[in-house]
Amino acid sequence: MANEEKLAKFHQAINHYAMEQREKIEQEVAAFKKKELEETSNEVLAEAYHLIQKEMAQMRGRISREMARREMDGRRALLEKRSRIAEKVFAQAADILRKETESDRYSALLTRHAKEVHDAFARRSEDAGLPFPEDVVFLLNKKDLAFQETIRKAYGAPCTFREDSSISIGGFCAESPSLRLEIDSTLDSMLENQRDWFEEASQLSVG
Repeated sequence: MANEEKLAKFHQAINHYAMEQREKIEQEVAAFKKKELEETSNEVLAEAYHLIQKEMAQMRGRISREMARREMDGRRALLEKRSRIAEKVFAQAADILRKETESDRYSALLTRHAKEVHDAFARRSEDAGLPFPEDVVFLLNKKDLAFQETIRKAYGAPCTFREDSSISIGGFCAESPSLRLEIDSTLDSMLENQRDWFEEASQLSVG
């Protein structure tokens, strides 16, 4: 009986130890699973965070590009609109000037400009120490060739005349090869020189 009792106590001790070891292992396994789960969760959260950041950066880039494109398109449209308005205004102004060339005042305008050209050539000749030029050519459009004698009389010095189809509205250019001087008194250039003023005064400039 004593041996059987000892044997029973031995088995009981072994079972108790086994139970303790199993509980210990189960606790370690549970702790390991918990740790792995936390690490996995942290990794997933980190990946999600980086993915969100990446998407936000791409979204900001797309928005910036779209805004830049729209700004460029708007600027281009404004430039085109400004150009159309300017061309319409200057076309109307050119028509008004063409009508002016048919008035009685036009002859007086050519006379005044011819005198101014004479004075300009005289000043250049004096400054350069050269004689007054005798090679001056007046360039006129076909219609204004009828004013040759008016211009010659007002100029008051030897000159010749030549048709220039590039002069659309009126007026003339005067050239002196010997003085290397050209004076543009065309209504075409006078009108064209008003473009900068027109854009500024009409507030059509694009910043």
